[in-house]
Amino acid sequence: MHDEGPSHEDIERFSDQETGFCPKCGNEIWDDVSKCPSCGIWLQGNTSHRDPISSEFRKKMIGFIIAITFAAFILSAIRYF
Repeated sequence: MHDEGPSHEDIERFSDQETGFCPKCGNEIWDDVSKCPSCGIWLQGNTSHRDPISSEFRKKMIGFIIAITFAAFILSAIRYF
């Protein structure tokens, strides 16, 4: 009997729960690996389940909102005095 491995449909069906992203290079990796096969960093369970592109966008948006809020506070303080 020849083992063909998992089918493409099986990989797609189960990949959402079992894969994550490397925190250094952003490559998609399996959750249970201890070392990223792309960049070689030791993971120690630090896989991210959020796409690195959306994470970076989220960080920039939070910084932008904080900067706008701070600028509005400074402008209102200048108008008050």
